[in-house]
Amino acid sequence: MRGLRRLCAVAMVLAVGLTSTGCAVLLPPSEGGAGLITTWAISGGGEEELMPSQGDRFQDRTGRRMQTQFFQNDPYKNKLWVSMGSGTPPDAFFGWGGGALEAFIEAGQVADLAPAMREHPEWRQNFLPSVMSPVDIGGGTYGIPVGGIQPVLLYFNKDVYAETGLRPPRSWNELLDQVPRLQEAGYLPIALGGADSWTYLMWEEAIVDRVAGPEAFKAVLDGKPGAWLNPDIIKANTMLQDLVRRGAFGNAFPSTSAELGQQRTLVASGRAAMMVHLGSGYSDLLGDDEKWVREGHLGWAPFPAVEGGKGDPANLVGNPTTFMSVTAGPEAQEAVDFLRQDLSSDAFTRGRVARGDVPPVTGIEDELRASEDADYMTFVYDLAKNAPHFQQSWDQALPPGPAQNVLINLQKLFLDQISPEEFSELMEESTR
Repeated sequence: MRGLRRLCAVAMVLAVGLTSTGCAVLLPPSEGGAGLITTWAISGGGEEELMPSQGDRFQDRTGRRMQTQFFQNDPYKNKLWVSMGSGTPPDAFFGWGGGALEAFIEAGQVADLAPAMREHPEWRQNFLPSVMSPVDIGGGTYGIPVGGIQPVLLYFNKDVYAETGLRPPRSWNELLDQVPRLQEAGYLPIALGGADSWTYLMWEEAIVDRVAGPEAFKAVLDGKPGAWLNPDIIKANTMLQDLVRRGAFGNAFPSTSAELGQQRTLVASGRAAMMVHLGSGYSDLLGDDEKWVREGHLGWAPFPAVEGGKGDPANLVGNPTTFMSVTAGPEAQEAVDFLRQDLSSDAFTRGRVARGDVPPVTGIEDELRASEDADYMTFVYDLAKNAPHFQQSWDQALPPGPAQNVLINLQKLFLDQISPEEFSELMEESTR
């Protein structure tokens, strides 16, 4: 009941927020009635390109009608919360796992896929283990991967490194040593799109994992008192703030936008040596200037290791992937069948590879090696395949309120408005 009350409260807040801005709140009834399976996902990605054909495949295979609807990212999140709170959700829905999914599970709104996976063990074995933690919750499994692997990586301009005689930093100390040398050579060491606060989060997630290990953030997720006051989290943020004060990001990073492409343009133009970004950084740069990427001017590497850190350098942070889940309703069995036989099919996987995604699916090395972007795709795949731990982005792992507080306070940390100790204190206070 606590989970259901939480869903209803969030749905009411969203409904008030939407109607107060003149937007209609759509509370769909059972759209289409008996015989119709409904699925929701976001527009503009591989799901919109590939899922309709899998819906057709399901219809041909079962004789049941399927309706797949696509929504823009932010409206989708609101619509899903409202539908869950009002008891009118779709039969299968797209998501990121983590905090939001856990709230739906607590309210009894999501079907556990674990029984079907035990009945069909090859289904579970089809996915890389490292990406499943966002949907492995409370002993159950509440989703399957449908997107590409999106780890936080270091991207660099090979020409800048060739001209300076440096190599991409493999450790934090190497990174610090390179900052003044790149500055003296006339380059911005690191491009950072600080106008979009989520770019700070990639640095935070990576350095905390390297310094403190994954156990530190797990304690935060578990709600342990004092988790944010962990000395290793404070140490990691001290290192970050030191990097800012050394001028590694220059002075214009607060007004530089990643979403508008300004961060990656600094790297591609040779004005900056490197940037830290999700796996989408590669496809974004490819879209900007395919010739530049194909000619081999772009390089990529794991986030630097931290000497003496508790985190394994092979650990990853970022977005393990995106997921599809099933609502605990009268059509759950049919929706589970759609996820198992259609969205987990070889045809769906091949389609994702063809559009440049790196699916977290086992045994696809040959397909990746045959792709036009084989070097990058096999690099990402091998990282995820061998990662001891893949930490989901904090803004997805945490509930919405704490996630927003992280972004607000990280911006203050990078702008030197608060100290690392104050960051931890503010975050600890927000959890009480």
